[in-house]
Amino acid sequence: MPPYDARGEANRAKRHRAVLIGVEHYEGARNDLPAVATNLRLMREALTAERTGMLGPDDLVEVPADGGPATVDPLRVRAALTAAREEVTGLLVVYFAGHGIVRPDGSDLNLMFTDSRVTRDRHHPFVDTLSWRDDIMPELRYARADWVVVILDCCFAGNALWAFSPAAGQNFALLTAAEPGVEIPPGDPGTGTEFTAALHRLLTTGEGEPVTFTRIVTGIRRAMAPYKAVDGHPWVPDERRHGDDVVLALAAGPEPPRQPPRDGAPKGHTRRWPRLSAPALPHRLLPVLVRRMTRTTALVLAGVAVLATGGTWYLLGGSAEGACDSPLELRVLTDPDLRPTVQKAADAYPRRDAHGCRTVGINVYDAKATDAVSALRSSSLWQEPPAVCPASGVCPRPQRDVGAQPDVWIPAAGSAWQRATAEGAGGGPGGGETSTSTGRSVVKLDRLGSVAYTPIVLGVPDTMSLPQSLQTDDPLGEIITGLEAAQEVEILRPDPEGTEAALLATDALYATSADGHASTVEQGMAGALRPMPSTARELMCALADGTHNDLEDRAAVLVPEQTLAQFNLSAGETGRPACATEALAHRVAHYPSDVPMLDLPFVRVSWEGADRDAVARRTAVEDFYEWLVTDRAAQECFTDDGFRGVDEGDPAPPGDDSVLRSEDNTTAVRERIPTTGPNADASASLNETLSRYRGALGPGRVLYLLDNSTSVADKRLWDGTGGAKELVARSMGSLGAEDSYGVWTAAVAPGKPVTELVGLGPNTGAAVRKAVAGAGTAAFDARIGAGLRAALTALRGDSTVAEQPRLLVLVTDGEDFEDVGKSEQAALVTDAGRTPPVRIVTVSLQDGACAPGRFGDRLAVASGGRCLDPGDDIAAELAAEVAKAGTGDAE
Repeated sequence: MPPYDARGEANRAKRHRAVLIGVEHYEGARNDLPAVATNLRLMREALTAERTGMLGPDDLVEVPADGGPATVDPLRVRAALTAAREEVTGLLVVYFAGHGIVRPDGSDLNLMFTDSRVTRDRHHPFVDTLSWRDDIMPELRYARADWVVVILDCCFAGNALWAFSPAAGQNFALLTAAEPGVEIPPGDPGTGTEFTAALHRLLTTGEGEPVTFTRIVTGIRRAMAPYKAVDGHPWVPDERRHGDDVVLALAAGPEPPRQPPRDGAPKGHTRRWPRLSAPALPHRLLPVLVRRMTRTTALVLAGVAVLATGGTWYLLGGSAEGACDSPLELRVLTDPDLRPTVQKAADAYPRRDAHGCRTVGINVYDAKATDAVSALRSSSLWQEPPAVCPASGVCPRPQRDVGAQPDVWIPAAGSAWQRATAEGAGGGPGGGETSTSTGRSVVKLDRLGSVAYTPIVLGVPDTMSLPQSLQTDDPLGEIITGLEAAQEVEILRPDPEGTEAALLATDALYATSADGHASTVEQGMAGALRPMPSTARELMCALADGTHNDLEDRAAVLVPEQTLAQFNLSAGETGRPACATEALAHRVAHYPSDVPMLDLPFVRVSWEGADRDAVARRTAVEDFYEWLVTDRAAQECFTDDGFRGVDEGDPAPPGDDSVLRSEDNTTAVRERIPTTGPNADASASLNETLSRYRGALGPGRVLYLLDNSTSVADKRLWDGTGGAKELVARSMGSLGAEDSYGVWTAAVAPGKPVTELVGLGPNTGAAVRKAVAGAGTAAFDARIGAGLRAALTALRGDSTVAEQPRLLVLVTDGEDFEDVGKSEQAALVTDAGRTPPVRIVTVSLQDGACAPGRFGDRLAVASGGRCLDPGDDIAAELAAEVAKAGTGDAE
């Protein structure tokens, strides 16, 4: 297909818009960005250029507005995006320039505004920001626009690529100033940032043919090649595109023919909406109407003129827009795994009156499963949010974390409903959902029944060996044991904070862990894929994107059956996700007997004091539920996406037209499976699982043990670039204020304990780096064996947090390392495998210690750690290993 052209004949009458967001001024610790003002001017010029621009001046929405307050807050930005989502039918361009910030693991890019700040709340660390993953992408995913193009000019812009999730069939392109994890310079106030200045040149100087998105990508990468990002990183803009291509600027050739401007329109500006044929208005009204006419009123007045002379103008399936009353709005909150399907069902809901007017409008939105449960348990906070956050930084705000007060809640499983209604199930940030002491329940949650079903399966690549007998009716632990006995395998599941399916899978995973510790499971997953995607679809997309090919071949995934079935479809098949590629192997579903089925309960949410339209609302909710479970078209919305339908309250066998019965899934899924449901104590079990998961992710305990013998200095491995001290100091960037860490040196006189250069405990990064920089070598051999024993004992000494990540980093030249006797090596290897687990990362500054079977390799195998030598990128790999235990400070 030819690229989409907003100025082409077929699209000229549509509504186009650019939302330009620039944050120049910041309060608090963030530096101002004076180049942003120039960036906005450059983008304004490029998009509205006389000969090349795709938009007119009236098509631009700028935040902050020209001449208005310089402050920018997320509410204004969100409102501008919401309006654009609803109103734009052609091309929508969104541009952001300002500060970007991410979590320590690189996930959840947040765009920062004037009053944005960072807190110590690990679950909600950013205040007055907008999350690309949770706010902006969901807002734009269901835009009416033919094409959405987003351009991000900020630090960590590339991290948005990990949460790029357009709707099926949506045309959406994302251009980021740099690759994931890369910070960029602030730019020059006079010329703007290097990225936006280059983008302006490309959009305004194209010759010979229109400038499309794909041409922009090639051109911007070429333009940025001479520059370096922060820390000397190569400056490579990145992109994702879902759809064919889109024109962003016309060729800078002769001026194309234009329609004559309407009275009062700026010269040279082509107004792109249809000219409606209508009888003339009374002459005396024309001067007034022309003076006051806007784009919206032009359409309305033209319609009025037609109606006034006996003509009829029908909208929305044949009804005059003005004759319809506003429909009753139902707000439906659902699980992120379910959002696309529930949205499809809501769009198909046919309720209209005899005049064709919609009687019920349904607004579907999703929230993290844990946030939804917390909010409904403390639902009074929707109406009375806390005035200030407590000292802990934990500040639950349902309007921020979830959205508007729902009328209907469709979680993925009844276990979520159980947790939301259970007495005393809350546990605060370290336990289950937010404690009800921060708010009270003002809702009644009536479970009406299930709207569809799908079991959680372990999707195993069909290239792996596994006995057929283990495909169903066996516990998850036995299935995994059978897999691991035959080949190397990585077990993955999405973030259990995000979806109910991932939480239920995590509950079963922890029960199958060999040592019973969540940290073993989580650190293993972090080593395979970091950050962990938020939903099952995002996990499968991450494996399919071509950057994890080795992992894709050995990854068994715990996901809903319907997700696995969709990704099994061959290219070109209806229902195959847009991100699926041939790199993703066909997977066979194995059905663990100890993981409950997802039963998609429909929950009516009734609010105290909401009496004004209570009867009508209750009737509408019940009608929507009855339609979902009894209407064939409604059920097909679910079965077409791979769910199992409802048959008298139980899962229905898949029909002939089900995705589950497609040729691609004939041998991959089971037609009939046993029904499993949550246990009676699901609330307590899952809240405990959440507590263990959060503990397993930090804060951590990290102890560095340095070989500071004279041989290290003699070999020039102590000081300077790549030396022991520099490697340790750089890796500390992965540690945060809440982590406990210390540095010991191992070269001491015989019989003496190792030296505590910095004691193990809460420390200040600057002070520790200063101590490491000033450390010297000692005229003794390194007591590696004694140091390892003492370090393991110290790391295991604090038993108050059973799941706390623990890491021991041993840095040595290897000379004294191999002097440890065979019997002592064996004892230390045994000790390394004990619980609570301590991962050991050995950094050998010379080759040899990490060879298979050598001491460093054996310590790594026993503890689930690593052994790094000069054959590895030690600096990068060590920082990544420390990041698995530390909370970090990436921003």
